Amino acid sequence: MNKKPLKPINIRPITPEDAPLLFDLMTSEKWLAQIGDRGIKSVADARQYILDKMHPDLHRKGFVNHIVIDSETKAEIGTCSLHDRDGIDGVDIGYGILEQFEGKGYATAAAQKMVELALNTYGLNKVYAITNDENLGSSRVLEKLGFIHIGYVELPIADHPVKLYELCIA
Repeated sequence: MNKKPLKPINIRPITPEDAPLLFDLMTSEKWLAQIGDRGIKSVADARQYILDKMHPDLHRKGFVNHIVIDSETKAEIGTCSLHDRDGIDGVDIGYGILEQFEGKGYATAAAQKMVELALNTYGLNKVYAITNDENLGSSRVLEKLGFIHIGYVELPIADHPVKLYELCIA
């Protein structure tokens, strides 16, 4: 079976200058419904979130959030990252795509980049991902990449159990 090639993307570490993109992403209806309210009410809040929540993870946990960029158009279309999250015994991937870019393969390409980063840069042999039951698009992305739904997990950041997926790389 021929696989459709992944959308060509690049990633780069997020900076405080990316606050407008993060604001748009984290205040979208889908983000709020599927991921949750992180208290972002302005671009200034998004900038502070990058400084207080995202950049310290690089120094504490070794991971940083990335901006996803279309390789051809250079459009900045979302974020992707690896997380060492409380409540999961291992590293999980995360991604968020601006609504106007959804359904075009960017989430799959971003998730694949994170799997490659976990394997090639961090030497991990297992990666996790989480999503809620209502986020069917994210479940499809994960399953397309070979993740297996292994159950549910309760996280400090979520008010209800979320689906836990696992991908054994090695």
